[in-house]
Amino acid sequence: MPDSATRILVPLEDPGVEEPLVRVALAVAAARSGKLHLVHVVTGDGEGADAAEASLGRAAAMADGAGVEATPHLLRGDSVAGAIREASSQCQCSMMVMGWHRDLDPDSVRTARNLGLAKALDVDTAILKERDLGPVRRILVPTGGGGHSIMGLQMAQQLARAWDAEIRVLRIAREDECRPDDPVLKQYCDRLYEDTRLKLELLGIEAPIEIVAANAVVEPILERATDSDLVILGASNDWLQEGHLAGSIPDEIASRSPCSVLLVRSRRPTQALLSDIFWEHTIRLQARPADKWQAIEMLVDALVEEKQVPATERDNILAAARRREEQSSTAMGRDTAIPHAPIPDLPAIIGALAVCPDGVDFGGDTEQQVHYVYLLLTPQQNYRSYIPVLAQIATLMHDEEARRGLLDCQNPAEVTALLKSRETPGPA
Repeated sequence: MPDSATRILVPLEDPGVEEPLVRVALAVAAARSGKLHLVHVVTGDGEGADAAEASLGRAAAMADGAGVEATPHLLRGDSVAGAIREASSQCQCSMMVMGWHRDLDPDSVRTARNLGLAKALDVDTAILKERDLGPVRRILVPTGGGGHSIMGLQMAQQLARAWDAEIRVLRIAREDECRPDDPVLKQYCDRLYEDTRLKLELLGIEAPIEIVAANAVVEPILERATDSDLVILGASNDWLQEGHLAGSIPDEIASRSPCSVLLVRSRRPTQALLSDIFWEHTIRLQARPADKWQAIEMLVDALVEEKQVPATERDNILAAARRREEQSSTAMGRDTAIPHAPIPDLPAIIGALAVCPDGVDFGGDTEQQVHYVYLLLTPQQNYRSYIPVLAQIATLMHDEEARRGLLDCQNPAEVTALLKSRETPGPA
């Protein structure tokens, strides 16, 4: 995400009341020497066009007063999303900052313009769920291993500088029992701290880091959020599934937070990396399934538990994975199996990984017990998109040292570190 000449699209549903959204966009644009394109779309008989045009002018003047170039665009069309897409293309925007004004319930999500626009434009996107965004004293950034966390940290740094706010970085060590005297849990927390510290150092961010051991993700974040904070969250995988935002981790936090929440999603990477597909919350160590069917079910349940797929789709996903396995074993040798399932309308690959020390019988052409089970959910409309990922897994597991390293990992953070050190980029 270059910091020079960034063109930022700001769709304004009601320009007269969206000053907080403009302030967020202004701060980001100033940090990136960027330019704002303020857009409002008038449909039907054009009622309210004059008031919207005047409000756009005031927003542009506010940007000018802050030293940021801003161009107002009052557009007319039958489709709001279509007009905004066209404006983004014509203005060559690489980022979008927009507001979310409705409740996050399944019906409103299913018909929301926000997610359809984000998917169609495929630009870096920030969506503000605003709750009386006054002076922000602290920016709380729960971060993790998802592919959007870097963007969230970068935006936190830019906003903190603009608003003279402090940053606090929070990372959750997911552990069911959370025994304070557990040496493995302490090692896990230490590894997460070091991983986060290094990430901040590379980004040039100075901020306190808090590692919290908890058996859930949402509550520790909400417990630390106050009404003078801004919470910045990286979008989870299921945020990409337009009909299923309701119930995701970002949804829960945005719905229940006492302060405004900014959801960020970086554009799709040009390369698919294993560490973006298998991240710490979707990795299960010391797994001991009775057979391959239980292994597959365990990993599907892991994706549901971590809210990477909606619970309502659990049985459909499990059935699809079982059907594929019944066709032929997904064991590929080298102690590895890659069960997978094509899912309708899934826009990106989602995965979970189990490391099974005792091994599990997946059948296949060899008599080897499988110790590494990689579950892949792939877009049905582009089923071949998983082939580059299969190639990366095959390359990794061909390395005997890497296989031994996976068995030796004491916590999921060590697994993701190993993946990052060995991954071979391929086309997305």
